[in-house]
Amino acid sequence: MDTIVEWEDRKKTIRELIQELQSFEDQELIVMVTDDEGRSFSSVKLVSKGFETENGSETVYCALHI
Repeated sequence: MDTIVEWEDRKKTIRELIQELQSFEDQELIVMVTDDEGRSFSSVKLVSKGFETENGSETVYCALHI
């Protein structure tokens, strides 16, 4: 049975992400992402706006490309 750790199920808004990133003293740090609990990292190459349509309803989201 898979157990979801609290932070794994959490979502961040753009505002929350920017606020957290602004808390770093060195604003020239490279932004890295991981999806395997820190065993490997990839740098963010591009930020884009995505659209998803389901049942006639459109959802807009922010995507980080690695």
